[in-house]
Amino acid sequence: MENSSVSFTSNICFVDRIAYNKIKKRNSIGFWHTVPNILKADEFYSEGIKTCTGGGVVIPFKEAEGFHFWDDMTNKKKFPDIVNSLFRFVKNPQRALLVGSKKLDDSPYSIEQFERFKKVFTERIKNVSLFERHRYENAQTHYIYSLDNDTWTLFSEYQKGKNIRYNQVKSLKALKECFENISIADGDRLFINNKEITKADAPELFQ
Repeated sequence: MENSSVSFTSNICFVDRIAYNKIKKRNSIGFWHTVPNILKADEFYSEGIKTCTGGGVVIPFKEAEGFHFWDDMTNKKKFPDIVNSLFRFVKNPQRALLVGSKKLDDSPYSIEQFERFKKVFTERIKNVSLFERHRYENAQTHYIYSLDNDTWTLFSEYQKGKNIRYNQVKSLKALKECFENISIADGDRLFINNKEITKADAPELFQ
């Protein structure tokens, strides 16, 4: 008999490029319409989330599903169908993570798409962690998820200007520079470069 009072937490770990590249990856999720944009599996990953919206929904240690949606007009028209598909594969998810979007003139649906997913997720899922709106034009995020330990591993990098080297999210300061809005769901644990960031360190990030 299941104990519904048990509260699970997800680990959200930001790592540098070297650490990210060392992790064995299985089950790729892409954003092109010719590849899977939604995938239910025990492990999955997606890369190059820039203006797109990526992330996943989880029933910890039971079921997980990842996604990566291009912010194009096809997906704008198909949004209701996309939402139905997401909640068809993993019913009644307990936790979720959303990452992505960017304010660019040539990507007019980017922020709107993220906001639409955020609205649906926060209405249907109790615990949603958000890494919203890359601040810089040249910024991107990759993620890996493992159901075995309920862990999201993310690598984010950003370039403040042309001909300037990329910064990697290896500190709390860099995380805040990379994203305009960060919200860590109740119970989720945030780690940056192997150091846990607690509510005492950054109360504004935690719900």
